[in-house]
Amino acid sequence: MTGSTTLILGGGWGGLATAHHLRRDLAPEHRIVVVERSDTFSMCVSYLWLMNGKRQSLTQVRREMATLKRPGIEWVQAEALSLDPTDRTVDTSAGRLTGDYVVLALGAELAPDAVAGFDAAAHNLYDGAGAVGLRAALGSFTGGRIVVLVAGTPFRCPAAPYEAAMLVEAELRERGIRDRTEMSFYTPEPRPMLVAGRAVSDALENMLSKKGIGYHPQHQVESIEPDTRTLHFADKTVPYDLLIGIPPHRPPALLAAAGLADDTGYVPVHPQTLEILSNLETLEVAYPGVYAIGDVTSIRLLNQLLLPKAGVFAEAQAQVVADAIASEIRGEPRSANFDGQGSCYVETGDGLAAYGSGDFYAYPEPRVKLEDPTTAARQAKEEYEQLLDAWFE
Repeated sequence: MTGSTTLILGGGWGGLATAHHLRRDLAPEHRIVVVERSDTFSMCVSYLWLMNGKRQSLTQVRREMATLKRPGIEWVQAEALSLDPTDRTVDTSAGRLTGDYVVLALGAELAPDAVAGFDAAAHNLYDGAGAVGLRAALGSFTGGRIVVLVAGTPFRCPAAPYEAAMLVEAELRERGIRDRTEMSFYTPEPRPMLVAGRAVSDALENMLSKKGIGYHPQHQVESIEPDTRTLHFADKTVPYDLLIGIPPHRPPALLAAAGLADDTGYVPVHPQTLEILSNLETLEVAYPGVYAIGDVTSIRLLNQLLLPKAGVFAEAQAQVVADAIASEIRGEPRSANFDGQGSCYVETGDGLAAYGSGDFYAYPEPRVKLEDPTTAARQAKEEYEQLLDAWFE
């Protein structure tokens, strides 16, 4: 029997989950090829632990992509440059690849250059080196103004900025310098994680308030002045002594060039099957055998907000797509659909985390519950990282 080839563009959370589900479900003659330009992989949550000193170095949180390579999963270190979704051909910096199936898992790219002064002024929480630098800056901080800044929406790991603020606040209390520090949070969002529903948004805002962290929604930063340590918004200028930044994100350029992007810049997909759509109203599929998962997708919910860019969704979508591909290869009907269920652990400091879970496809808005923080939830979040041990050797 001649084997098939599945090309997975992107070696992030969703891409790796797809590869491992497929390898489990398919016979050895079927090729699985992961195309990823970076030679390492790390989880966003690990950067929070670098920030607060629970992880000591980048080597503790990074996995080498070379250890992913094993019988049945191939890793091509290259950048995907262009895609023809009709014939499933991908031009990469290492040459042309053609697959029977293509899974777009390219994620959302960080764009710190989109805000003048960001690179020079902010400790980039979503970058490994930035998190290490932030750890050093916090270690020498003795008081003043700390600002957590979300510099653009949408952004991945939507709880992470709020977790960062609460983890830093807890550290300042532990060190006895909280009373010498003013903490503020600025974001373009109308409410904290509003897409998860009003209950979650209210709970997070209440947590920030109780911790004395000033919350300033609907503030889009226009520029940052590193020399004077000021943030410039449309109607005000805000000083800071230490700036924790979440950079703007942008979609990979490949999407628009391939004609796959909608007005968000990302890829519209069927909300259950993750196939790329040509018609949002009729859910007509554009390119059979081509899927998109995770942060690269655009899925509009029933409240007209977009499904958050979070690893838990990428992982669940990966399993659905892997099942669809494996089922088609075996000549069987697909058995799984993505149902919009999601969960996460929100660290609140002091060794605690709040577990949130629910249905993001619910009507008229997502029904998500955020439980009270517990030590058990914090431990469960850390154990989740151990899943990577099954992916990398």
